[in-house]
Amino acid sequence: MTHTRLTLILTGVMCALTLGAQQPKGLKKLRAAQVSVLAHTAGGALQQGQGTLISEDGIVVVQYDVMKNATRAMVIDQAGTEHAVTEILGANSAYNMVKMRMEPGKKKNACLTIAAQQPSERALVFVIPSEKADKSVPCDIDTVTRVEEFGNGFKYLTLSREIGERQANSPVVNQEGALVGFVQLATQKGHPSYVIDANYANSLTVTPLDAGNSDLNSIHIRKALPEKEEDALTYIFLTGKKDTAMYDAYINQFIAEHPANTTGYTMKAEQQAEQGLYSQAAATYAEALGREGTKADELHYSLSKVIYGLSMSAGYKPYGDWTLDRSLSEAQQAYSINPLPAYTMQEANCLYAMKRYQEAGDKFLELTGTNLRTPDLFMYAAQCRLKSQADTAQVIALMDSALNCFTKPYPVAAASIILLRAKTLAETGKYREAISGYNEFEHLSGSTLTANFYYEREQLETRCRMYAPALNDIEKAIRLSPRDPVLHAEAAALNYRVSQNEQAITYARQAIALDGEFADAHRILGVCLLEKGEKAEARQHLMRARELGDPLADGILKKAE
Repeated sequence: MTHTRLTLILTGVMCALTLGAQQPKGLKKLRAAQVSVLAHTAGGALQQGQGTLISEDGIVVVQYDVMKNATRAMVIDQAGTEHAVTEILGANSAYNMVKMRMEPGKKKNACLTIAAQQPSERALVFVIPSEKADKSVPCDIDTVTRVEEFGNGFKYLTLSREIGERQANSPVVNQEGALVGFVQLATQKGHPSYVIDANYANSLTVTPLDAGNSDLNSIHIRKALPEKEEDALTYIFLTGKKDTAMYDAYINQFIAEHPANTTGYTMKAEQQAEQGLYSQAAATYAEALGREGTKADELHYSLSKVIYGLSMSAGYKPYGDWTLDRSLSEAQQAYSINPLPAYTMQEANCLYAMKRYQEAGDKFLELTGTNLRTPDLFMYAAQCRLKSQADTAQVIALMDSALNCFTKPYPVAAASIILLRAKTLAETGKYREAISGYNEFEHLSGSTLTANFYYEREQLETRCRMYAPALNDIEKAIRLSPRDPVLHAEAAALNYRVSQNEQAITYARQAIALDGEFADAHRILGVCLLEKGEKAEARQHLMRARELGDPLADGILKKAE
């Protein structure tokens, strides 16, 4: 009996010694890196889980399930200190991982150091107890049974047994206490659990294209901007302004990280102006102009565009001297610092809005000699010349220059210029040339034409006594807009002119059916009925036309007596 008791005592001692020997180094310090995470959703739900600090400056790895839909989150360290989560550094729902940053404390954070090398098969690893477990609870010891590779050389380890749910996302370390990875639960009950490489968790980042990443967008906490300036700006642009508070936060974050980058200030000021915060926008521009390294020309240009846009908006009440004069002045200052064509364009826009058409036209023409040369510039200049009542030949010449920017046969892009040129020719009485323009426009536009187009061309064809195409066009117009009384009245007048009296009467009656108060239709029908010899009904419609204010009806009535 004594021998048996001694054997049991020795066995217990040996087990204790073995267990102690197999615990990782510095377990107490390792457990200090474990934190509790509390996440709140917009609906008021509280989601809880454990996280692990992997850097002294507060980078935490936590389960994605804990952070999904969160609008704010708190990290509680082993000392019971609360730290707000300030930004999300990366996320992946497939591997149930989020990397995030918490607000720093007064002291450096205890953290786990990632192992320089991942364990091989049959190596021992240690699963640290859950964050809520008693500090006397030892690590679970397990063996790696399989090592697989994924992604950019990351390791996925299979353990020998199943780990309980309470230890989901628990850190796994080697004998030296270096972080190997994080527990992922078994896919089926009774199957072994897995360990995902800590290097993968640490590799999670935000890229420009992550603006559309559903995993990240399901966490409603500010994301860390990509490190490179151009990547960060791309991310902000792609994120958009749907969430204005988040957009504002990103801009402020960008300025803090890149204080000499002009774009951050222009984006901020333009956003403030868009929100009606004019004094704040003015202060942002002033701050940026005083900041070393910013580009003054871009700031003056941005301010010019902001004031111009406001001045063109209905209901805008000028803030201080934020008028078109100030907008022009800012554009001129930008150009004096850096003579870019874009700044000349802004000057031209301001001058046009100020009705200084001659000067605006000169600016647009000046731009045709730069890399901004487009057909539109010639058309803008032509419009300015029209507004300043220049010779029509000069206007047509500018339109011709616009067309010369294209090669024949003209592409669809030239269609609008061709039509405007045709309308200008029509206004000067060059009807046949105008009709040629309308025909070219029809050829380029195909089946997308309107009733108004055919009506306008019919008017020109009638003036040129081209009655057959005119009749064809007015019929097309009616087919496209059958309830327009003006088109029916026009068809009646045209048919009367070519001695097709019955058709004229039919169209005139249709016009009256659509609008009984249409004086022109009553007069035209009266004339057609007189021609047919139906004087009584003719007089009724002519008298009705006179009652409706038609100045020609009375003279026709007198002749009919």
